[in-house]
Amino acid sequence: MGKNLKSNDEASLETSSGSVGAKLRARRLELNLTLVELSAKSGVSFATISKIETGKVYGGFQTIYKIARGLGILVTDLMEDDQLQEIPVVVQRAHEIKPHKTQLYDYYPQAIRVHGRLNSNRMIINTRIVPDPIDWSNHEGEEVVTVLSGAIDLHYAGREPLRLEAGDSACFDSAVPHAYVSTSDVAAEVFFVSTRPSIHENS
Repeated sequence: MGKNLKSNDEASLETSSGSVGAKLRARRLELNLTLVELSAKSGVSFATISKIETGKVYGGFQTIYKIARGLGILVTDLMEDDQLQEIPVVVQRAHEIKPHKTQLYDYYPQAIRVHGRLNSNRMIINTRIVPDPIDWSNHEGEEVVTVLSGAIDLHYAGREPLRLEAGDSACFDSAVPHAYVSTSDVAAEVFFVSTRPSIHENS
């Protein structure tokens, strides 16, 4: 049974600058984006993106997070090690969670299978103002969000904000730009699961 169960740390996401940079560059070229165009979409300077792509620097989670948004993908899609063998059951222990904090949200990654189609996070919504459009999320697939505590407005491009309170949930096409804003006295907490294309599929 020991061979079938691993924590997320044991099946860790690859965070070396070379691996992240190579995946970033591959995705950018797949989308036919120049460094300048990706800079405009992500808010990260083209010089920094170039250095990350070539493995000269690793920009930290906040920078990678912005670039991933500009590419329309998830941070984990950039950082996971595609050389790892698939593990039938992945266990994420509470004490192993390493939060990723941004100005807008604090992410607490949940268990994911390296080659799986799901991405899941518990998230604290820090912002009470609508983020700049460049900071809205969009990535292939669908997303389900459930409010654990507090209340939020789900901002979804082309539609009026949707108020969600504790216990409420929503499912939507995550390729459409979207953002969460806390509307409660304390920072709201949500849990979301999103889908992503299988790493084994060729588009």
